[in-house]
Parts: sequence; C-alpha cells; structure tokens
Amino acid sequence: MMPIFLISALLSLFAQANAQVAHQYRISGVVVDSVTNVPVPRAQVSISLGNDAATATAGDDGRFVLAGLQAGKYTLSAAAPGYVREAYNQHGAFSIGIAVGDGQDSEHLIFRLDPQAIIYGRVMDDRGEPVRSAQVQLFASERVGGRRAKFVHSQMQTNDLGEYRFAHLLPGKYYVVVEARPWYAETQLFMQTRQNSGFGGNRRRSVFVSGAGADSDPVLDVVYPTTFYPGVTDERSSEELTLGAGDQMQANITLQAVPAAHLLLTGLPQGEGNTLSVGTAQKIFGTFSSSMGTAFGQISPGEYEVAGLPPGKVTLVVNTNRGNEWTSRTIEADTSLGGTIDASALQTAAKVSGQVFLRAGTTEVGPGQIILVNATAGAPPGANATIQGDGTFHFPEVQPGTYRIQVNLRSGGYFVQRISAENANVSGREVTIGAASEVNLTVSMGQGLSQVTGIVHQNDKPKAGVMVLLLPESGLEIEEDSRMDESDSDGTFRLAGILPGDYTLLAINDGWDLDWAKPGALKAYLPAGQRLTIGPNQSMKVTAQAQDNAATRHKEQ
Repeated sequence: MMPIFLISALLSLFAQANAQVAHQYRISGVVVDSVTNVPVPRAQVSISLGNDAATATAGDDGRFVLAGLQAGKYTLSAAAPGYVREAYNQHGAFSIGIAVGDGQDSEHLIFRLDPQAIIYGRVMDDRGEPVRSAQVQLFASERVGGRRAKFVHSQMQTNDLGEYRFAHLLPGKYYVVVEARPWYAETQLFMQTRQNSGFGGNRRRSVFVSGAGADSDPVLDVVYPTTFYPGVTDERSSEELTLGAGDQMQANITLQAVPAAHLLLTGLPQGEGNTLSVGTAQKIFGTFSSSMGTAFGQISPGEYEVAGLPPGKVTLVVNTNRGNEWTSRTIEADTSLGGTIDASALQTAAKVSGQVFLRAGTTEVGPGQIILVNATAGAPPGANATIQGDGTFHFPEVQPGTYRIQVNLRSGGYFVQRISAENANVSGREVTIGAASEVNLTVSMGQGLSQVTGIVHQNDKPKAGVMVLLLPESGLEIEEDSRMDESDSDGTFRLAGILPGDYTLLAINDGWDLDWAKPGALKAYLPAGQRLTIGPNQSMKVTAQAQDNAATRHKEQ
C-alpha cells in the first residue's frame, strides 16, 4: 500500500498541475488582407512579453492560435510574403497590446495586414542612357513629435539598367531623391596660371593638386545636381507620391548634367603642423545632409579652391588639426553666386563652461555627459563634454547657434529643470550662443519622473486603439515634454517619464493624423480634456473619455 504522505504529495502535485492548466490562455484570430478582407494564408504571427516570444503559422484560412499563455499583456505582430510586417493596429511606434487573462477576450482578433506598396523606376541621363550606381533615396513623410517631417526611409543604388525598386512599403507619402556623378566627369581644379576673375578680381594664381592634369577638358567639369522626382532640382517642386496599401507606382527620373561650380576659400588657418580638410554636404528637405564627392586644393597659404560643386546652397565643413586637436567649422554658401568666401570673417567659436547642480545636499554630481544639440534643422549635431565629479564642464569651442541642452547622469530619474546663462540667451531648455563669447551656464536638475496609467472609456465601455496624449499646459517644450500612447485591447494605457507640472490629458479616436504640436491643432479637443497636476515620483491612475475625431464628427453632421 502506498504511504499516506506519498499519496498526499501526488495529490498536491496533481492539483498544482490542474491549476496551471486552468490558468493558461490563448491569443487567436484571423489574419486578413486590409484591402480585400480576404484571409491571408500561412502568415507568421508572433507574440512577445518581456524576453519571452512565440510564433505560430496561420492556416490556409488565415486563422492562428497561440496557446498555453500566462496572463499578461502581449505585443502581437504578423508578416507574410507580399505583405509588410506590422504590429496589431500599428500607428507609427504605437500599437494595441493584447491583454490576456480572466475576463479578457483575446480569441476573436481580426488582424488586418497591409499588402506591400512598391515604388520603382529608372534613372536616365539626358541622352536617354541608364545611370548606373546612382544613389536613390526614399524619403517618407511621417508624423514625429506631433509634426509632419520628411525622413530617409531607405536608400539603394541603381543597377546596370539604371533601375531601382523600394518594396515592403506601408501606405503613406513618399519622395524620391537621386544623387549621381556623370561617368565621364573630371572634377577639375584650376591647374594653370590663369586669369581668375571669378575668384576675387584680377589676381593671377597657380594651383597644383595631384591627380588632375593641365590638359583636362573643361567640358567634362560637370556634375548632376541633386534631383527630385519628377526630375526637378528644387525640392519645393518635388512631387509627393501617395501610396495606398498594395499600390505600385513608377517614378522615372532624368538627370541633367550642368557645369560644376568652384569656390575660393581664403583666410583659413595656416601654420606649421596644421592639417586642413574641406568636406561638402547638401541639405535635403531641411534635415538630411548628403556628402558630396568634391575636390579641394591649396592655392597658397590659407587659400583653398573647392571644385566639383553642384549649383545651389551647400554646406562646407572645414576641419583643422592643430597639435592633434581637431576643430570643425561649417560655412553656408550659394555656389550659383561663385566668388570668394573669406573664412576669417566668419563668426568665431565661443567658449562654453558651467556647472550642473542637483538637489540641495548632493555633493557628487558626475561623472556624466552634457550635450549641446543643434536646434537648427540640418545643422551640425553640436558638441558634448564630460561632467566632472563636482558638476563642472567645459566646451573649448562651440559654433554660434541655438542649442538644446541634454544632461546624462549615471544615476537615473534626473531632468533639466532650469537653465541660466551669462553672455547667452536662454529659452526653456535652449540656449543661443553668439560668436567669440565666453558663456557660463548654470544647469539645475530636478529629480522624480512620474507616470500616469489608466483606462479609456467610450459609452461606458473600455475602448482600444485610441490615441492618448498628455500635453504640458504651459505650451512650452511641447514636443519634448508631451507623452503619447495607444490604448490596448482592454482600454488601458501607460504614460511614463513625465516631468512634474500641469498637463491636459486627451483621448482621441483616429487622432493619428493630427499635427497636434502645431498651435491651434487641438483647439476642438482641449475643452473636453482632463486637467492633471503631476508631482515628482507620482503614480497617478485616471479614466479618460474618448473623443471622436473632429473631422469625422463634421462629416457625420
């Protein structure tokens, strides 16, 4: 006969096993084409919760089951040949999390998967010949931080037939940009002693640069300007390609060769042991800077020629090495004007130093990093410096401009609370630095980031897929201090990393296309918003009422 204690142990194990089985759940549903609503066969459906992940293959009828799950909130995504991998009800970086557990319906999901959109075409020259190895960039017009902006989505080179193809695209707005060099082009510097009326009057100059020949044909000194679809060189005239799910659009572009521009830089640093280089770049849509294959050569001490430039506005980057210390200067120029640029007349760098202060009684601040992020679109990234143990920092050279200040400390939970400056102007967390000045910054840090969690209701029921937005009532630093989420399948949301202050909480159905950072964009929604005062280290729970999109309400009326 089995001992009583052993029987009791077996019964206990059996009861625990039954309890575990009883508390296992499923995520199931069907994957369908977002355009036709036809089931997508054999789609790969994946879930993740923390570091745990699982994948299932849908059947020929598009149905999928992921079983044996513990209670929790899962990220759900799907992919299939000819479709774009997406998260469930994805809007940019946000999607609906699937709540699994008692009382949660996670087994009747309809996953609408977008068939891939495609942009393809050929790049030809002005003779109708294909342009090989042209760099084709695809820009997407997206909403980031409540504003629409253009970002590089992907890039590739044309093949031997001048062809390119961008696949796996989501519905949206796109732009095609091409950069290339004529295969026959010979970038030339002025090699002979010659009249240089284009470079500052009637002086005569002699230039020598290795790799160029005095017998080069000036006719070959040509470039292709940066060209936008449908074949224009002014980005304001570029054509937007609006794609729906599954659309295929052809975008052919013809490049026109034009004479290369030349600039003369004078007043550059000189001296024994100095090393100097000049790079060139061109802004595209105000943000992306593309490096260009130009040439430069020294004419005389402190004077350099830059050749192979396209017509229009370019950025010259002058890098100087003095005793193994590199410095960088940027010069904005319009090559269509030609002529001479006196670099000595440019604004000289400023010296910036200061100190970071934590809360009262804290003596050890560093180590850490303070970063000056250039607030001008398309400008150089800025600079960073080390924060010492006592909180002091020093930037030996900073170009004049407006910078956003960021502070990274070893211990978390700190944020820039207030900035004051000597010999510079401060607005919020931005500082404007002038030329040849000595700037002293005082950066006071706050501590205690908070969070707001809650549930979105509509008609007294939880509502999934709603845009939840927390806005600072001051209207300052709106893009940086706002917080955003999408309500999950149980209607819940979480907003974290919130700075203390006064806010308005909004929940808007189909609000993903709103340029909410623009003044007046949310005027119709603010009266129904929920006012919140959030203190340091606070965890607040709220119930938000969903508002319908104003455009939808207008159509219904």
